[in-house]
Amino acid sequence: MKLSTRFFEFLHMIGRLWTDLPLLLRLLRAWKNGNYRGLSGRTLAVCAVALLYVVSPVDAIPDFIPGIGLIDDAVVLALLLHSLAQDLAAFRLWEQNRNGV
Repeated sequence: MKLSTRFFEFLHMIGRLWTDLPLLLRLLRAWKNGNYRGLSGRTLAVCAVALLYVVSPVDAIPDFIPGIGLIDDAVVLALLLHSLAQDLAAFRLWEQNRNGV
């Protein structure tokens, strides 16, 4: 695969972060409230590890570097959402069925 193709796929994955992150937060909130039980232990572990990395002061690229400091955190979140795509799709369907859409 060409480098430019991979770069555009990466940009698309980062773009999905802004649309799927609220869905992930709703999923975790519904799971916490006991309304949704479709999460596996693996999914919860992946979310916990990603969250720990994002809030950790030790990063691959230090957060205090202007302009690029938060790129690694965005990449971790984008990779998290990519790895949870099936879980997010199942939750989206559950949410639509629950709301009668």
